[in-house]
Amino acid sequence: MQSEMKLFKEAFDERLKASISEDIKIVIKEQYADAFDVLTDCENSNLIPGIIGPPGVGKTLLLRAYAQKSKRELYWITGDEGVRPSHLVGAFNPSIVLNKGFTLEAFEPGPLLKSMVFGGVFGLNEGNRLSEYVQNSLLDPFEERSINVQRLGRIRASDGFFPVLTMNPEEMSGAHRLSEALRDRVRVWIRLGYPRKETEIEILKLNCPEYKLSDAVLEKVYGLVSSTRMNTDIEIPASIRAGISISRLAAEMTKRMKEKNITHSTLSKAATYVLVGALRFRPGIDPEPAVNSLVRRNLGVT
Repeated sequence: MQSEMKLFKEAFDERLKASISEDIKIVIKEQYADAFDVLTDCENSNLIPGIIGPPGVGKTLLLRAYAQKSKRELYWITGDEGVRPSHLVGAFNPSIVLNKGFTLEAFEPGPLLKSMVFGGVFGLNEGNRLSEYVQNSLLDPFEERSINVQRLGRIRASDGFFPVLTMNPEEMSGAHRLSEALRDRVRVWIRLGYPRKETEIEILKLNCPEYKLSDAVLEKVYGLVSSTRMNTDIEIPASIRAGISISRLAAEMTKRMKEKNITHSTLSKAATYVLVGALRFRPGIDPEPAVNSLVRRNLGVT
């Protein structure tokens, strides 16, 4: 058992180092360059920003790039109905409390507290999916830059602490509105939409470096995913991630079949596999035939 744990620790430490040195694949231009600059301005002026945009448009990736450039850690959590204040701040480990009492050693900090102590970037992803009760637990950290940790005392955040809220548009299914109190603390709003065609194709290329994807294939992938964003039958359209997935899957399928180029047929199959799960249609619409029709209309088969 000790030998197994030692091997696991060595492998775990290696993966930690790999994560730290990992290049972030992001195109910092146009709206992303503007957003990056505004994040810098917000931090320098002690204002808390919120980033609003549809899923897969690069909100969290932008924060990762911002934290990396400023040589800080990004601590983040994704909001949903199950998140409680203890998931943000941390909680005591009952087994350690039994032996050592309510000491700092028995406390397991959450991402919000870590970012306040170490001076990191705190990303609250999909913050509008949190209940109002949890949203209101963020008021002190966001406004006063301090927080009371039960049984341990009140701490003040390090200078490098920078909270950023990211959220999907409020009209999307499953999203709550921000409480008035929390909205008042978020002073600047940065909107991200789907990028221009040339920029999105550049993002596709950046995320498929090992494949020699032709411009024609990338054009077709972009044409397909962008068509879902104008389709009134689709509630949640294809994201940039969906385009990357289609491109990579089609390239691997072509390689496995030892074909020289990606055919219409292979691209159509890859697109169908991806879009069946990536799209959300209006109630009453059967996803599979709807995706098949969408793919045939945009790509065709051979």
